[in-house]
This record gives sequence, structure tokens and C-alpha cells, in this order.
Amino acid sequence: MNIVIYTQNGCGYCEMATHIFKQHNWSYTEKNISENTHRESLFEDLPNAKTVPQIWINDVHIGGYNELKTWLKKRTENALP
Repeated sequence: MNIVIYTQNGCGYCEMATHIFKQHNWSYTEKNISENTHRESLFEDLPNAKTVPQIWINDVHIGGYNELKTWLKKRTENALP
């Protein structure tokens, strides 16, 4: 699984999202927007972004923390027999 998450310092939702990845033992690439190159990259990919985290899984934009929770719930529901 390829996960990219844009974060910023002091962002509680960013910390909660990365905690979920760690709980599932999923590796991820974190791009902190305090670095100009990461901020520019985020706005190239998502020009109207107003908040972080912004999460992509397997090159599909999931959204923020709440959308990640919804994605996980659907993933779990689909895995049930």
C-alpha cells in the first residue's frame, strides 16, 4: 500500500491519522507543509486544500482524517464475509 500524508506541526488530526497507520503497521510518507517544497507539492496536487492532513492511498485522494475513518470503515465492511 502506498500512503502519502501531508501534515503540519501541531496538527492533532495529522497525529491521529499517522497513529492509525502505525496501528495497522502501514508504512507511509509524511510530507510536512512547513517545508516549502511539500507545501508547493500539496497545492499542485490539490489547489483548493485548506486543511491538513490530506491523505492519498494508492494514488487516490482520500481526504482528511474524517474521510480516512470513513475509508477504513468501508474497507472493514467490505472484508466481512
